[in-house]
Amino acid sequence: MSLERMFIHRFILVLRVAVPVFVVAFIAIPAWNYVSRRGQKPQLRQAEELPNNLAARTEGFTFSRTEGGKTLFTIRARTNVGFTDNKYRLEDVDVTVYGTSENESSKRIRAKKCSYDQESGDIRFDGDVEFQFDEKTQGHTQELSYNHKERLVTSSQKTFMEQQPGSVNGEADRLEYAMNTGLLKLARNVRIRTAGNIWLQTEWAVFQRNENWASAGGGVLIQSDTGWLRGSTGRADLEPQTYRAKTIVLDGGVTGESRAQNAQDGWKMRAARVEASISSAGKPERVKARGNVEVEKLPGDSRQALIGDEIDATLDVDGKVTLLEARHDAQMVLGADQKLRSSQIRTTFGGSVVETADNSLLQMGESTVEGRDFYIQRGDIVTFNTARPAVLRSGARRSLADRTEARFDSRTNIPLELIQTGNFQFKDTQFEGVAQKARFEEGGSVVTLDGSPVVASSEMRLHAGQIRLNQTNNSFTALRNVNTLTKNAGEPALVKAARAEGAGDRIVYTDSVQLWQGTAYLQAGRLEISTRDNELHAQGRVQSSFDGIRAVSDKLDYDDDQGIAHYLGNVRAKKQDMVLETGDLTVKRGEKDVAQIVAIGGVVVVRGQQRGTGEQAVYDARADAITLTGKDAEVHDKEHGSVKGARLVMKTNGETIVAEGGGAGQRTVTKHTVKK
Repeated sequence: MSLERMFIHRFILVLRVAVPVFVVAFIAIPAWNYVSRRGQKPQLRQAEELPNNLAARTEGFTFSRTEGGKTLFTIRARTNVGFTDNKYRLEDVDVTVYGTSENESSKRIRAKKCSYDQESGDIRFDGDVEFQFDEKTQGHTQELSYNHKERLVTSSQKTFMEQQPGSVNGEADRLEYAMNTGLLKLARNVRIRTAGNIWLQTEWAVFQRNENWASAGGGVLIQSDTGWLRGSTGRADLEPQTYRAKTIVLDGGVTGESRAQNAQDGWKMRAARVEASISSAGKPERVKARGNVEVEKLPGDSRQALIGDEIDATLDVDGKVTLLEARHDAQMVLGADQKLRSSQIRTTFGGSVVETADNSLLQMGESTVEGRDFYIQRGDIVTFNTARPAVLRSGARRSLADRTEARFDSRTNIPLELIQTGNFQFKDTQFEGVAQKARFEEGGSVVTLDGSPVVASSEMRLHAGQIRLNQTNNSFTALRNVNTLTKNAGEPALVKAARAEGAGDRIVYTDSVQLWQGTAYLQAGRLEISTRDNELHAQGRVQSSFDGIRAVSDKLDYDDDQGIAHYLGNVRAKKQDMVLETGDLTVKRGEKDVAQIVAIGGVVVVRGQQRGTGEQAVYDARADAITLTGKDAEVHDKEHGSVKGARLVMKTNGETIVAEGGGAGQRTVTKHTVKK
């Protein structure tokens, strides 16, 4: 009993201590929870319960709006500057708007300032606004509004957007983004650029990324490094979950330009409708145009175009047109008054071939080539050819050949030459001739003939190894074994040379020149003849025989109308037994023979046994006398010695040499007997 009583006694003592402790604990825990909750609620409701129009600046602000136990958005701000008109005024704001499903990503908006309407849940952002609609799409502006009820983001200021950094970016004066549907609307001065540097400019654009389509209107301009397209409205199919276009369709008076990066090949076009396929690199790779299509070549001073009811274009990775195909009454304008016509034309560029089917007609200014199955290969130089017989017409000229080829400048499509080979024949108002090969250049105005060419006109017949005729300036160039036979009122003139060039009434012969006309003969390195003035000019160790005078000189100018021959430079002339050496010699012809010879500058005259020197010598054919003048005039006779005087007259029809000399007012005449 004593032990039992002792245990009970001690147990009662323990209860006296423990029971109050447990009671306090049971009371303290709920009380603590209650106190804690009351401390938290004022903190969460602190902003809500601030008096209106209270400017109470506090640091640190966090608020989450929830409905049905689900958080809709969270606002975090560095500073709360007050509560006005039932709106919070916050600074350095970061807002996260959560998706309505697990598959929808959160949207995030940051700004310098914002106002939050606690009743509607709407938020207005101001100053350096940055937003992120998904993990790939972000942007910035100066003003942005979030409509909580509609889950709609709008901006009425210039807004810049970017998707998947470097992939797509754009700008517009107005933005509207529906979070529920993923529909993005841009309006006013819309500009969008893809990673391939393709720009879209339009008045408004709508993107439905979830359904992979986009549309635009109010005038649409699509521009890239390699060209542009413009139309009234447009629609595009998008790559899944992106704003990148796979195909673009423009309607309504479509126009455009395409230019390669090297700027060598470019086109502008017009059509009723255009559909463009875009590569994964963001470059146009195929274009289909329908309805009175015209594609015009750029750049160029002259117009070059491809025309047809349908035209398909294929482009390479650089945006350069690699293939164009025109159908239904196809035409290709190669330049000013230069056209290619056929039922079908296929043309490639930068490897570049133009082909026609069936009967075809190539027109180059006044020139036309008629044939079949034309083939044109384009490079720096464009080559046209047909292996079938063809007829070339150009103004009054008509030519025939077994094969025809043409060469054009690829940048301008102006013909550089047109070649006809095999049994070539031609005739025009000025010339006619034959050859084995003819090469027309400069739009057909210049022709080069090879293969034993012969060209004849009303005034001349020309043979050579090669002859080049230029109808524009009425000129020609002949090479190798040149022979010209010139017809005139007098005796025909035959000239041979290695080369001859003629323009208008002048012909220049060079290299081993020889001329025969009656008894006259000339040999020189260069000879220029004027048929209008009846003049010739020779130079280069000239050897000549005119009017009984054989001469060698550096130059010779001969005027047939005036009857004057002028020799210059190292002149050595011989007439019968008289030889003259001088630097300048002029011969004047009389009615039948030489009338006078005048030599100037270091004259040496040799006649029979006499040798005379002086500054000037004049030969008078009628008197058959030579007069030497100059202070150092001298005549040396082998038997009688020398005679000096200011004026010496050498005669052969008498027996004396007359020497005149003396000072002022004096005259001395000395006669020397001439030995017979």
